[in-house]
Amino acid sequence: MADQPTDSTPSTPAPADPKLAESADVRQFKSWISEYGKPAAIGVAIAVVILLGVNAWRAHKANAAAAAAQALFTARTPEEFQMQADQAPDAPTAPIALASAAAEYYNANRFEEALDAYRLFTARYPEHMLADSARLGIAASLEALERYTEAAEAYTLFANDHPGSPLLPQAQLGAARAYAADGRYDDARAVYEEMIATAASPEAVGQAESGLLFLKKEQRSAEAAAAAPAEEPAPAEEPAPAEEAAPAEEAAPAEAAPAE
Repeated sequence: MADQPTDSTPSTPAPADPKLAESADVRQFKSWISEYGKPAAIGVAIAVVILLGVNAWRAHKANAAAAAAQALFTARTPEEFQMQADQAPDAPTAPIALASAAAEYYNANRFEEALDAYRLFTARYPEHMLADSARLGIAASLEALERYTEAAEAYTLFANDHPGSPLLPQAQLGAARAYAADGRYDDARAVYEEMIATAASPEAVGQAESGLLFLKKEQRSAEAAAAAPAEEPAPAEEPAPAEEAAPAEEAAPAEAAPAE
C-alpha cells in the first residue's frame, strides 16, 4: 500500500495567477502616469531644451574663440590688434591683442599711443599674466617720450611693488637710466650699487656694473662742462672805410669847327 503523505510533508504553494499580477502592475503604472507622467514629461522636455541650448552656446563660444584666434594671427598693424581688443574685450584673445598693439606702437616709435595702450591694458586686465609687462611698458614709454621724472617714478614703483619679479632688473636699470637722464646722478648711482649688491643673476650684476661705469663718465663730462667758463663772444669786425670816389676826369674842350 502506498505511503500516504503525512502532515509534516511541506506542500508547494500554488503559483499566483499571472493575470492577476499583470493587472496589478498595469494598474500601478497607470496610477503613476496619471499623477506624475505629465510633469515628468515636461521636465524631460525642459532638460532637453536646456541641453541643446548649452551645446549651442558652447559651439558659439568655440567658434567665436576660433575666429578671434584666427584674426589675431592675421593682424599686421597695431590698429588691427587694437580693433580686435576693443571689439570683444572679454574674449580670451583680447588681452594678447591689446598687448600686441601696445608693443607694435612702441616698435614704430609711436610712444604716445603705446603709453595709452599699456595703460588701457593695466586698467582692463589688472590680474592678467601680462599685466606686469604692461606696467613696465608704461615706464618705458614715458622714458622714450623723455618724461624722465615720471619714468623714474614708474620704474621705481614697479621695483618696490615686485621685489621677486623676473622683470625686476629691467625696472632697476630703467630707473637708473631715467635718473641719469634727469640729472639725478646720485639716485642713479644708488640704484646701480644696490643691483650689484643684491642682484640674483650674474647677468644683472654685469649690466649694473657697466651702467655704473658709463654713469661716472657721463657725470664727469657734465661737471666739466658746467665748470668751464663761458667763451667770450668774438668782437664784431669794424666795417671797412668806404673808398673815396676818384675825381671825375675833366672833359676835353670841344674843337671849334672851321669857318667856311
